[in-house]
Amino acid sequence: MSVNNILKKIKLARVNKNYSQKDMAEKLTISVPTYSRFERGITKTNYDFLTKVCNLLGININHLNAAIDMDLVEDFLPVYETKSSKTPTTTGSISQKEIEVLIKLLEKQQEVNKLILEKLIHLKTKSI
Repeated sequence: MSVNNILKKIKLARVNKNYSQKDMAEKLTISVPTYSRFERGITKTNYDFLTKVCNLLGININHLNAAIDMDLVEDFLPVYETKSSKTPTTTGSISQKEIEVLIKLLEKQQEVNKLILEKLIHLKTKSI
């Protein structure tokens, strides 16, 4: 399943639930333009965000796992609220909070990599 097909499925599920993009943005606590860019495939996202969207829409993320094109998921960057994003300072140092966020992102990336590896192993054993 291509990225476009996944996004079409997400949009169709949203419309079927009578949710507007504004409704989704509010439920996800992001701006409407941010949600719109996600749904149109303009903005890459992370696995947690995709999971939240699927949960809101009643889409089983496990059915998408094997089909998720990694072009849709930015492996290491979270989705940021456009209006509240702050430009990082160039002080040359990194704060403890930034370190903690990076550690959490790397831990999440390990989980995603594990899921991908499991799917690939499963697909390999099916093809043998």
